[in-house]
Amino acid sequence: MPTFPNIKDLKHFEVVFFDLDNTLYAYDPAHKAALEATLIKFAYEHDIDMDTANNLYREARKVINHRLHGQAASHSRLLYFKEMIQALNHHTRFSDALQFEKIYWQHFLTEMQIFPEALKLIKQLSKRGIALGIITDLTTQIQLQKMKKLKLESYFKHLITSEEVGVEKPHSTIFYHALNLFDAKGETCAMIGDNTKTDQGAEQVGMQFFLV
Repeated sequence: MPTFPNIKDLKHFEVVFFDLDNTLYAYDPAHKAALEATLIKFAYEHDIDMDTANNLYREARKVINHRLHGQAASHSRLLYFKEMIQALNHHTRFSDALQFEKIYWQHFLTEMQIFPEALKLIKQLSKRGIALGIITDLTTQIQLQKMKKLKLESYFKHLITSEEVGVEKPHSTIFYHALNLFDAKGETCAMIGDNTKTDQGAEQVGMQFFLV
């Protein structure tokens, strides 16, 4: 279970921002279950074994990550599965790409569980009238679905994604955009996240960073 900052350390801030993945819930168990379910279906429909399906996924992910490095779309499961289909069949089967993406995210969202300590802190901050925001990489649609699944919509005023800003953390632009949405100054805000390479980029705009 991750350790979160104490409410006493946060009570003087006007706005507290959270990262989403691996900060409010555990990403890896949800991803593992979702990917396994999707690749089982992929292997069955294409008459290949699971090792081949896994290798196709890893290679497709590598291709998309390299091609779209630094963009939110580099994380797109739809693009991964589309690339897999193209590599295997030498053409795109449109409905299949959409089907596998749907299977993946259905299983992912089903598996997601919010960290109890995260929810406790969110409720404490909200009760004190401190504004809350999310600053996250990945695409907007799926991040909104995650927030809905975790039942956090009522606590957060804004969710800022790398897709809508055009750059990923730790680029300062995404943090400045968040500050502008709240009409806040960096020194009045805190950022809570699990990654010192990305989330700690908030310090560039004057925010105080707290590592989960």
